[in-house]
Amino acid sequence: MMLTECPPPQLSAGFMFQRDQRNDRKKSCDSDEFRKRSGTVGSGKGSEKRWPKRDVGPSLELRFYGTMLTATVFFEDEQVRINGSVFTRRTNYDNLLSVVPKSKFNGIHIKMEDDCPQGGDDIRLCLLKTLGANNLRSVPCVCCYADMKVYDKYPLLDGVFYLSSVSQYGAKTEVFLDGRKFFLQQLCVKCLWSDWFCRTCGQGNWFAGRAIILGTLYYYDILSAGRCCPPSCKKCKSPLLVRDQLTQQLTNVGTMGNYASINEPLTCSACGAHDFHLVRDLRCCALSAVDPNKP
Repeated sequence: MMLTECPPPQLSAGFMFQRDQRNDRKKSCDSDEFRKRSGTVGSGKGSEKRWPKRDVGPSLELRFYGTMLTATVFFEDEQVRINGSVFTRRTNYDNLLSVVPKSKFNGIHIKMEDDCPQGGDDIRLCLLKTLGANNLRSVPCVCCYADMKVYDKYPLLDGVFYLSSVSQYGAKTEVFLDGRKFFLQQLCVKCLWSDWFCRTCGQGNWFAGRAIILGTLYYYDILSAGRCCPPSCKKCKSPLLVRDQLTQQLTNVGTMGNYASINEPLTCSACGAHDFHLVRDLRCCALSAVDPNKP
């Protein structure tokens, strides 16, 4: 039995007409005139991408003016030979458990390493890189001056890092957030979980330290976010003449989250001092004893 080769199928006139229409439409879309009308000039294959890069968050840069850790000292360090890092490797949570109740010892109140996705720990890497290069293995609490060890994993310390326009205590580690200069500050867990009072007015409900997530970094001054007294000059203690818009922002700073108003420098009309008067002075604060069982 012999096999005969079948002839190729004949295309109908209607199919050929539709194919020609599609080709003409494609040519018209690729033309320069079409790109001008649709606003896609320069969007060809050889052109650059039209869409900008997605904003991944604020730009954080840390600087420290002090003695840098040289490579020779780094590799000769005993802790570096053991852990591969100048920072301590956490072995227990005894210090945190002595203050934080076990019912709140979880990822909601404490920043854990498992909470950070792969490649998303830029904050940790930025902090450890700067602190490690300057051999800052421990940092002081700005309130009680107690030294806190910096760990290589979350939680980074038995307290919290935060940014402030004023350096209250400790080494002046400058932080540039979106081009503005701040200082890296720290609070220990014992001070955070204490009851805070203002020495000027006596109020004590302006700071919720128990709601702060431990072991991470806050991009604003957590102590100045809560307001109690009217704004006053740091030098002469005279009331500040603040515009109505800023007064409303300060009133709602705890609920609306407008923390940028705290970092605005103001000029005192009485003595002419130009300073960050809205940043809370820790010398005007008083702390009570820690009660871990208090909700």
